[in-house]
Amino acid sequence: MADVTTELLKAHFRQLRLPTMGRELETLARDAAASNQTFVEFLLRLTEIELAARAANAVATRIKNAEFPVEKDFDTFDFSVLPGLSKPKVLELARCEWIEQKSNCCLIGSHGTGKTHISIGLGLAACRAGLRVRFFTAAQLVSLLEKEQKQYTLDRFLGQLA
Repeated sequence: MADVTTELLKAHFRQLRLPTMGRELETLARDAAASNQTFVEFLLRLTEIELAARAANAVATRIKNAEFPVEKDFDTFDFSVLPGLSKPKVLELARCEWIEQKSNCCLIGSHGTGKTHISIGLGLAACRAGLRVRFFTAAQLVSLLEKEQKQYTLDRFLGQLA
């Protein structure tokens, strides 16, 4: 590609808010030329990379907005420590079907039994499934509800959580 044409195309990508396409343009163009790809194949690859980057950015944004204290998933959870905890049931919950069915999930147990780890893992799974999540400890949630009640904004706050 001509240098001026490449820079103009990159500027167009920036204006169209397609940053990954702008970054990957030259590399993919060289690869396409070297492997004798058609223009349509080149364009398909360029758009696939943009879409993949957007999907990854969306997941990262949902995880950031969830305000998890730490990121913990089920790969790091030792199910053998809690024989009463059903690993298949937890992994079933991680598929997020219960959320789509508008069901509730309540984790109850003694101190140190992994409730927070599991709730963060479920939250991360929901973020990866395209759902918005907000993490609260029980104490934080009660405190926020009391604050919103005192400020007469409880209905609005509950609407934001829904």
